[in-house]
Amino acid sequence: METIGLIAAMKLESNAFLRCIKGWRHIDIGPFRGFRFRLMDRNCVLITSGMGLRNAMEATHTLLEEIDPHLLVSFGIAGTARDDLQIGDVVIARNTCLMDKGLAGQLQALTFLSEAAWNAAAQVLHSDGAHLVPGTAITTHGSQVVIQGLEGMAHPVLEMETAGIAQISAKKGIPLVSIRSISDGPQSPIPFDFETVLDFKDNIRIDALLRIVLHRPQIIFQSWQLLQNSRLAADHAALALVAVLKQPSPVTFT
Repeated sequence: METIGLIAAMKLESNAFLRCIKGWRHIDIGPFRGFRFRLMDRNCVLITSGMGLRNAMEATHTLLEEIDPHLLVSFGIAGTARDDLQIGDVVIARNTCLMDKGLAGQLQALTFLSEAAWNAAAQVLHSDGAHLVPGTAITTHGSQVVIQGLEGMAHPVLEMETAGIAQISAKKGIPLVSIRSISDGPQSPIPFDFETVLDFKDNIRIDALLRIVLHRPQIIFQSWQLLQNSRLAADHAALALVAVLKQPSPVTFT
């Protein structure tokens, strides 16, 4: 029987997925929040890693100590680096890379969806007014700006985990799929410099966030709008993921 490991950074993302399925049960996977369930005769384990590269890599290592998956899926929300995507659109990454000092690094190939899985996800998203596109997952430390390296990239999105998970999956020989839905971008930006409110483990520093709010109280409304966009994006990522997992052959290995 196949086993699939699922990795989400935030409760917002994992909870959106859990609302779409039945029969799950809560488990602890080391220090991480986890869930087990069956879907289409597959054993599935979901882990919530926390934001950022370090947390994602630690959670992936911990998950692989518990299970021996045939497939890993990193899913959740992301920002678009261009203005060619709308809030709620979903990107299936063909490649991922790390960004350092505003520069996109070397691309690492990811596993892509089968035709049946792509069509199923595209159909469910279309019914909700969103689009499914191929793209590139650029992993950052919260930065919203890429200075160089986007030339030739289709639909680059900015997130904080995939490249770290990909390093581990590649070493273990486990296929990795990345599913990200758009929560922000040039037309609907995060209303503050995200990097300035993160500590070295990529956890949000509440004191830094409060100082920003005290100096710029107008961002309260903008932050509320970002939360609404993030909820929509998390729901769409979950819808696409469920549609993919319901297919007999969700990915292609060619």
